[in-house]
Amino acid sequence: MSDMSRQEKHTASLVSDNDSLTQEQVRDYLLANPDFFLFYPNVLDALRIPHQQKGTVSLVERQAEQLRLKVRQLQHQINELMSVAKQNERIYRIYADLNLRLFSCKSLFEVRATLEQVLLHQLELHALSLKLFGFDDDLPETSKRLLLDKRFTSGIYYLGRLSQQEQALLFGEKRIESVAMMLLGERGEMGLLAIGSDEGHHFHPGMDTLLITQLQKFLTLVVPQLAEY
Repeated sequence: MSDMSRQEKHTASLVSDNDSLTQEQVRDYLLANPDFFLFYPNVLDALRIPHQQKGTVSLVERQAEQLRLKVRQLQHQINELMSVAKQNERIYRIYADLNLRLFSCKSLFEVRATLEQVLLHQLELHALSLKLFGFDDDLPETSKRLLLDKRFTSGIYYLGRLSQQEQALLFGEKRIESVAMMLLGERGEMGLLAIGSDEGHHFHPGMDTLLITQLQKFLTLVVPQLAEY
């Protein structure tokens, strides 16, 4: 028996067993038999589908339009991914250059100036605060302990938002919407670097920490040589 005959008998059986087919049954049948219109091309040609702009169009026209839409959507997604990849490459190169420049610093003043030049100007972040524990610019002991106990309960990094009191403690009058903070030293004993953004979504707990981890390790190596820990 040919495929055509089997298909015709299957269709005839379906119709005879179901005097009143539901839309769901028709849908399920067509999904289960995607080659149906190969055997009945005249049915395909006769189908007309309402269209918001064009009135009524054929099924083939509608499928072609949907395919074009999917292609445009995929192209848009590809363009977005390429843009993100280029931006990530740029940021990686800037951080890599920053780490090398930190190794050539001769004083803590140069370290601060280098961090500000790269993070604030090249990466266009909003504010930076470097506090070395036990030095003149250290945080007040009580405030420092409260900050450390609240924000570093699970490690040496914190990504997210700060309270207004914490913002004033680290950044003065600058308004910070999100922050990346890292403790310096193997156990966080040397100091604290806070990088602030004026965008609430810039730093968040779910973001990748590869680059700031590398920066923390470089500062942990550089700062003791210049601060005489």
